[in-house]
Amino acid sequence: MKRFFFLLAFSLFFLNTNAQEIKSVESSFEDYLPLLKDAGFEMFSFDISSLKDETYQITFVTKEYVDGELVFDSYRDDFLYVISNRTMLSEFPADQQEQIIAESRAYDIEKGIYTLSKKISIGFAPAGADSLKKVRMIVENQGSSGQSLSLKPLNAPGFEGHYAYDIRPFKQDTIAIGDFTPLLLVGSFWYDEAHGIVRFCGENSFDKDMSSETLKLIPHYFVIGIRVEK
Repeated sequence: MKRFFFLLAFSLFFLNTNAQEIKSVESSFEDYLPLLKDAGFEMFSFDISSLKDETYQITFVTKEYVDGELVFDSYRDDFLYVISNRTMLSEFPADQQEQIIAESRAYDIEKGIYTLSKKISIGFAPAGADSLKKVRMIVENQGSSGQSLSLKPLNAPGFEGHYAYDIRPFKQDTIAIGDFTPLLLVGSFWYDEAHGIVRFCGENSFDKDMSSETLKLIPHYFVIGIRVEK
């Protein structure tokens, strides 16, 4: 009987010890995401596979607002970044088309598509100065372009000279062909005088008609999006 209780106690101790073990495992890419975000790196991606049956020109557009007023529009002011959503085999000389087909390098030979983008991504990175933020706009398999956003310091007691911005998406449903489709808002924090704090709160995502009352509180923001045209 004593032997039985001894073995039972030993077994319970052994099981309890195993339950408290910790083991080293390999970190995944997702484990690095909080560190990258804290360092100022963020990436947002959008599905544009609905455009795959035709060739479109995608223009990345940045609009800047100060106190609710539009002060800069890259489409209006001719700062244009235009990339096609696909490249057709017919755009190559006949001998190159034959080589591409022979090497099976085309996305869809039957439809004559050489490369196709089903996704666009917009990434943000620090620019080496608090007053700047780098933006990289990528059309999958097609190309990319970049620019820098000039930020403004906070106008708040005790925070003079500090920069604080957040990034929020717009709600997505359809692409406005021939018109501007907003994708992301890069907005500055503001001073809440009633509570004596600097904050950026409100919706987690904005309506595309920009009717949100929160936009009236943000002193400086950029709206980044695309204009898709045939």
